[in-house]
Amino acid sequence: MSEADAPLRRVLEPLRPEMERVEEALRRELEHENPFLDDLLGHSRKLQGKRLRPLLLLYCARILGGVLDLHVALGAVVELLHSATLVHDDVLDEAERRRGEKALHRVWGNEASILLGDYLFAKAYSLCARLHLREANLILARTVEEMCVGELSQIATKFDFAIDEEQYLRVIGQKTASLFGAACRLGAVGHAADPEAVEALARYGTCLGTAFQIVDDCLDLEGDERVAGKSLGTDLAKGKLTLPVIQLLRQSPPEERRRLEEMLAGTDGVEERRSLVLRLVRERGFLRRSFEQAEEWIRRGKVSLGRVRDSLYVDNLRVLADYVLHRRA
Repeated sequence: MSEADAPLRRVLEPLRPEMERVEEALRRELEHENPFLDDLLGHSRKLQGKRLRPLLLLYCARILGGVLDLHVALGAVVELLHSATLVHDDVLDEAERRRGEKALHRVWGNEASILLGDYLFAKAYSLCARLHLREANLILARTVEEMCVGELSQIATKFDFAIDEEQYLRVIGQKTASLFGAACRLGAVGHAADPEAVEALARYGTCLGTAFQIVDDCLDLEGDERVAGKSLGTDLAKGKLTLPVIQLLRQSPPEERRRLEEMLAGTDGVEERRSLVLRLVRERGFLRRSFEQAEEWIRRGKVSLGRVRDSLYVDNLRVLADYVLHRRA
């Protein structure tokens, strides 16, 4: 982790032993006797992220009654699900890099990558099924269904310049925020927890996930690939309208909007288009406004935490929220 990740290290420390157990569970699940599959899984292990979703799950479990063995396994489940979506996303976006490494499909091809993503989904469901927890299975099944609807909705609105902020928020709520919220809700499994506290933590997770995606979309415009460790500019290239771009289009004069739409619909010069759009959203304040909207979602998440009895763990969730808002990768 870099110096910018110091707040994340602070949040990780109280749950380091439990997170190490999640890592061990992931290592067991990401090995196979088939040499080709093991090579694919080995490459996917290089694409390890910051483990925010299992960390959220373990924090909520600790707040609601304690971390049990089942929560460690569920932490591995949500990370497997997240990893599966990233493998598929990189194929769909034709991304070059992920976590500073070549995207898996750039090494092994689209066919193997899509099937590996499917395999990771299957592994997640298999691991969850072995826990014999009907509640957890239902939460995860509904969440994956919602994530798929969000991704399909985004595909359906590619290059749809009429999309508004409400539609955008609905899509990112489904495709991204739903898994954050589900991770928090899974922390309650196995505990006779106060329903109000469970709902408050789930709302916190959903707000955090919404802010996470807004920031991610802003970084796709203004980020540095060397810092982000992944391909940027893919949203523009694929016709995915993000919050600052939606605001730019909706508040541009008709003739300028027409020219912008023609430019965005083009197929050449992705970097040139990215530079132009970035300059406009900066000059006109739409990038700043998008970050402010992410900040508002963080504020809402913290309000939800106010409905949970305060503790070191709740305070660290506030720190995590601020980290998500100010991250650069």
